[in-house]
Amino acid sequence: MSEAVSETLRELGPAAAGGYFVLSLLKEGAHSRVFLAEKEGKRFVLKAPASDGGRNLDLLRREWEMSVGLSHPGLRYVFTWEPESPVGPCIVQEWVDGRNLTAFLAEKPSLASRKRMFGQLLDVVSYLHKKGVMHNDLSPANVLITRSDDAVKIIDLGYADDDAHVSVKSLGGTRGYASPELLNGDAVDARSDVWTLGALMQEIFPGRYGRVVRRCLSERPDRRYCSVDDLRKAWEGYWWPLWISLAVLFVFGLGMFAWSYVGTRAALDARNKAEMELSDALSAAKAEVDAWYDTAVPAFRSAIAAASSADEVNAAWTDLLGQITTLNADIPSRTPESVRPALRDYTIQRYYDTFPSLQQALASRLDELQ
Repeated sequence: MSEAVSETLRELGPAAAGGYFVLSLLKEGAHSRVFLAEKEGKRFVLKAPASDGGRNLDLLRREWEMSVGLSHPGLRYVFTWEPESPVGPCIVQEWVDGRNLTAFLAEKPSLASRKRMFGQLLDVVSYLHKKGVMHNDLSPANVLITRSDDAVKIIDLGYADDDAHVSVKSLGGTRGYASPELLNGDAVDARSDVWTLGALMQEIFPGRYGRVVRRCLSERPDRRYCSVDDLRKAWEGYWWPLWISLAVLFVFGLGMFAWSYVGTRAALDARNKAEMELSDALSAAKAEVDAWYDTAVPAFRSAIAAASSADEVNAAWTDLLGQITTLNADIPSRTPESVRPALRDYTIQRYYDTFPSLQQALASRLDELQ
């Protein structure tokens, strides 16, 4: 951190503008600065332009306009545009307690964990493409993995493009992960992000899926997979060489033979007991999620119904989002690791079943108060 930035942080405090208290500088780039801040006991990320006004402010405003219509558990949530804050105009974003993809891989996760993580990454990129958004900078630094349940969170749409915004390809992506056409300033589509996903596959699965990776990394876009969904089909349906398949079958057959002769009733009972304990833990965690929704959702509806101003409505909405973020981090941390994927799927489904109607109620109430 430069001396100038350190001096800036010493001067920042819980200013009246926004009420945020800046804790630290997380990242400083050519176009933006990213801060960790706190407000009313909750943590947020403030993304501000690297300098006052000008091109960087236009780019930040563009990112806000593109992000505000997106909602997916695998994307860092964007709360609001704050015209005045201790760091100037900024985007207020969700704080994610996690580490980037490089740090995650350094922990040497199992193949199953890497597959689950990559599947989530494909889900998020596919969602962006279906919304007409190309990320253009899917580098390891912009892929976070949460500490509570190893879930993917994609961040930083600073270089993204959609149909409503002017391209910023001239700013470039991250070398080594940006497609040839992006680096050349040519027109890009979903196949540009497919190229980047191929580059990430090489790091996530070294020595595996060679045929799929080679097609993703073709210099010519027309020789790549046309979409993330096509890439997923090739990845999930990938066949290893025949000798590996035969080896797996042999080991499986040998294991079945051994199980038939040396397995005991005590081992079966122990396994059944362990499975029941995991099932009970998952049921208890789901019950906690259900109890929260049964309490928090009616309370939110009552709060916005009783609100007398748009600020009170927005405060109720921000509080609800903060609660769901805490809920999604707290409950998995207290459950066995093996049931966290199933619990995460359940919480995502509850989110999709509930929040669209709440967003409609929020919009309707704001319209009434205007």
